[in-house]
Amino acid sequence: MKSITIDQKSMSAAAAGQIDLDSVCDALKLPVSDDQMKCVEVGEHGFILSRSFQPTDALLTISLAAEGPLTCLSTQGRQEALGRVMRCATMLVNGRTRSIPVTWRAYHSKNRLSFQADRYLRTSNGGRTEVGRVILELTHGGGQRVFAFHLDRTGTRDLSAFQPPLELQNAALENLGTALSVVVPPATPDSIGRAVALDASLPMKAKGQLTVDDWYRTRLTAPQRRFVEHPHDGSIRLIGPAGTGKTVALVVKCLRDLKRAAAKNEIKRFLFLTHASATAEAIENLVIEMEPEAGLEFLSSERPSLVVSTLYSLANRQMRYDLDELTPVSLDGHEGRLFQADVLNDVIEEYKRGDWVAYKSGCSQPFVAYMAAERDSMERRFFLWEMLNEFACVLDAEGIRGGNARREQYLSERRKGWMMFLQTKEEREVTLALYDRFRLMLREMKAIGGDQMVTDFLNHLDSFRWEATRETEGFDAVFVDELHLFNRQERMIFRHLLRSPTQNPAVFMAYDAKQSPRDTFLKLPSAETKQLDFWRDAKLGKVEKIELVEVFRYTPQIAQTLARIDESFPGQDLDEEWPKYSGVSKIEDGQIPTVCTTRSTVATYTLVFQRARLLQRELGKDGRVAVLCASNELFKRYLDFSELRDSFVAITSRDEASSISHSTRKFLFSMPEFVAGLQFDTVLLIDVNQGEVPDGPYSAAALRKFVSQVYLGASRAERRLEFYAATEHGGIAALLSRAVHEKAVEVVGEASLSKG
Repeated sequence: MKSITIDQKSMSAAAAGQIDLDSVCDALKLPVSDDQMKCVEVGEHGFILSRSFQPTDALLTISLAAEGPLTCLSTQGRQEALGRVMRCATMLVNGRTRSIPVTWRAYHSKNRLSFQADRYLRTSNGGRTEVGRVILELTHGGGQRVFAFHLDRTGTRDLSAFQPPLELQNAALENLGTALSVVVPPATPDSIGRAVALDASLPMKAKGQLTVDDWYRTRLTAPQRRFVEHPHDGSIRLIGPAGTGKTVALVVKCLRDLKRAAAKNEIKRFLFLTHASATAEAIENLVIEMEPEAGLEFLSSERPSLVVSTLYSLANRQMRYDLDELTPVSLDGHEGRLFQADVLNDVIEEYKRGDWVAYKSGCSQPFVAYMAAERDSMERRFFLWEMLNEFACVLDAEGIRGGNARREQYLSERRKGWMMFLQTKEEREVTLALYDRFRLMLREMKAIGGDQMVTDFLNHLDSFRWEATRETEGFDAVFVDELHLFNRQERMIFRHLLRSPTQNPAVFMAYDAKQSPRDTFLKLPSAETKQLDFWRDAKLGKVEKIELVEVFRYTPQIAQTLARIDESFPGQDLDEEWPKYSGVSKIEDGQIPTVCTTRSTVATYTLVFQRARLLQRELGKDGRVAVLCASNELFKRYLDFSELRDSFVAITSRDEASSISHSTRKFLFSMPEFVAGLQFDTVLLIDVNQGEVPDGPYSAAALRKFVSQVYLGASRAERRLEFYAATEHGGIAALLSRAVHEKAVEVVGEASLSKG
């Protein structure tokens, strides 16, 4: 074939996980027709058309020529590129190109758009090579027509330099009528064979196309409705365990309030903040799903009534770093933290070869041990997160730079309970030295870190410039999802984004502190922390709390397991931000979760990945299987294994969770924090190992992060949940002890699982 043309309804169905495009990624061939779509080849051109196709529907034509966007890519590269092509095509025809993730580095020129085809091409030997940029062109001949015609390896911004093969597009569109006239009966079960459809779990589960009013009248619980009806005369926080519908309640409230304002001809402007780019995308999709027409208008008007953004993307737009040729390390919270951790790791290794010898003797034994730890060890990883929090919430926040008076004060002042544990003056001096070198390395890269962006943004929001523009640039209400991922510095921004500096702030927040894999929300328990007014720093005044307890995501058996894991959190009695798990499942009974101990990492891989492949085949299009790893170090090791690599799709960042075209012939492999917000029929949670928590002064923080990973991973399961631990890494983590003792989790052997 020379091209494949897909209509708008089929693109939407693919995004919702209702049709299978796996053959396109595997071999550039058409999939099998089903009851929703028909796939026909006319001449040398292929068509994937909805059985309810209408003449006004938009069309995407993808060139399969040698220079086309998919032709020269590997199967994995095509999965990523095809997902991005369809998403960008949909945004082009809907006028929502401003919602293309910033990490895709989109360029616009008249009716053309280019963006990165993939973050990188994953080669078999583990190398990473930039793939290139896809170029699309939008025309309106006979309707909206998008042509994906080229994969640019040069990265040029001059999109006029490329000449699309219009004869190829015209030939394809001329055959559209013939393709529509071909009668293709839906495939029978026998003719389908092993083909299965894509699952709706990615990028998010379809909700039956319920409108906002449908959700409010028929689906929301009483506490959710109370939250939705809360007036804009103060702030409110919505808390509850995973699966209680916090995000849905936020979106319903946001849309209902916008629609009410529009009905009264009131001009309102709302901001919906998330921590991750993938979450922002999921929110936009949910808005369009609930309100296809009004939601699109809110998001894509010239001056949008609803801005959905990460905090970093918002800061980047306001600060205009591009004018100074500065590049943010990332506009995604988690991805930016990972990059900064890598930079700090390099700084520490360099520092150890120089000035470290002069301060080492004055530092405590635990601090020395963390500095001496291998750069890829779990001990070093915990140390990096603690140090980055110190940089962001203390040094950046208080403007501690070289040579100023605050620097001397930092070395001697009494530390607060939420700060990093630094026992001696020498440890603080080392921290300052690392901070200076960290900032220097970013400057040399012409880059700016996410924490530095937040500090700059806070200073901007305290400026006369913002005071003069606040009325037009500010927002009437701010909605914040995943508040538990925002650190103390970031939470201070919400209040300043509102139009009025005098009225009670209308900030609506949803969170579950126990889903935070890092100590950005609360720090270690102490008498001082218990007395801390958590909301005082955010300057939100009195913040009303509404708690959700009804769970609609997983079985009662999984809920019981989560309750036992919850009891393992250190600092359980910290304060009301860490309430006891109170989820009550409202769906039917399922299997009791199990735990199995293997001999080693290799044994875990062999058993679990083969089992996941089998379970995915059994589920087919009825559900998704995910293998989630609770260990950062071992996650990287699994990715290096080549056996069974074609059986799964790896998600290595939150951004990837929504941009890859996934086939249910393959299970997913990831870490819990990368798939936060997603749900799976079956979760196999591996490396719940006792050895994941190091000893030392940071052990409580390390345990909390580890328990959060396990809690987050386990709460992704809907029907089946299985834990795995390896003897070589300490065996089953103690956090599962009570669940096993009270029979909320059943111990099983390898033999029973290998038999299926």
